[in-house]
Amino acid sequence: MEGLYSSADINENVENYLMKFERHLQNPVLKSFLDIQENMDLLAEVINNPTNLSKKILDDTFREFYFKIRFTNYLSQAIYFNAINYDKKVKLFLERNKSILDCQINDGESVTLIDYLASKEWQEGQEVCFESTNIADHLTSYSLYQAIQLLTENQRQLLNLAYIYGLNDSEIAIYLNKSQQAVSRSHKNALKKLREIIENE
Repeated sequence: MEGLYSSADINENVENYLMKFERHLQNPVLKSFLDIQENMDLLAEVINNPTNLSKKILDDTFREFYFKIRFTNYLSQAIYFNAINYDKKVKLFLERNKSILDCQINDGESVTLIDYLASKEWQEGQEVCFESTNIADHLTSYSLYQAIQLLTENQRQLLNLAYIYGLNDSEIAIYLNKSQQAVSRSHKNALKKLREIIENE
């Protein structure tokens, strides 16, 4: 059970529990949950003082953790497949709207379409058009899209940084000049709010 609990204050009850359920605790989800020191402390509290309150706190914490994993996976899949579909649409559009490249853009001017397409101004315009950094633009689920709109501007910015740019909470904290605890709390609240909106629908 090395690595699951790093505290030197581990007592005999906790140690016996970890040894008894060692095989079950190697589950990737449980292991990643218990790798967080605060969660391991909650488990130790339940083992040493198994009250209804301590059990509920542990259950609620794990439920939020598991939802975050599932939601992150859903977002990743949604963005991935939406990007594929978007690429197909762009290719299909370009195939159906082939241009005569040597024709003049405006009468009386010598600038042709191919000259314009090769210009720096056109290329920069395409980068703005095709590379959206708004998480809502990458969603295929209408209910999730609606739920995202109900978040605050700060919450949407945090989700953009996490799921579009792939930053973790520590990196987001540096970028936003906030504490990691504040970012983690805001991240968790945003996901919780999305879950509540979707479940209510």
